Amino acid sequence: MSKRTTTLLAAAALSVVALAGHAGAAETAGHAAPAGLAAASAAAGPGVQATRTVHAPFTLEQNQSLASDTANLVMQSDGNLVIYDEFGRARWASRTVGQGWRAAFQEDGNFVVYTRSGKAVWSSRTAGHPGSRLVVQDDGNVVIYDGSQAIWASGTNH
Repeated sequence: MSKRTTTLLAAAALSVVALAGHAGAAETAGHAAPAGLAAASAAAGPGVQATRTVHAPFTLEQNQSLASDTANLVMQSDGNLVIYDEFGRARWASRTVGQGWRAAFQEDGNFVVYTRSGKAVWSSRTAGHPGSRLVVQDDGNVVIYDGSQAIWASGTNH
């Protein structure tokens, strides 16, 4: 087995453990798991699913994430929404440190980082696309699709 394959398998296993931990911790603390996370996890079935797809409404609270084999979308405790690759390197960020409180993928297709008081501080500018889906792809890219058309992409594919 090559070093890259071993690294990818280890990253995938950690992502699954992290997602399970986020959902379990939220439920244990008396809070619901992130909206849409249960559906995404249930769709995965047994084994690891490389690409993660969620539909609106979906919210990432601080310290919650959504991951594929090669990308981890994280709403950090410092308020920044960040995409990390399988090696833990930041590939993209919303630049909302000190401002962001939660990230919401809304029913209108817009993905927004909000402050604690509900003010939008970053947006994918994709409102007007109800029924869209947010996909953390196995190529490392995070994309919002309306049907088969990409309407926003992080550009983090590798």
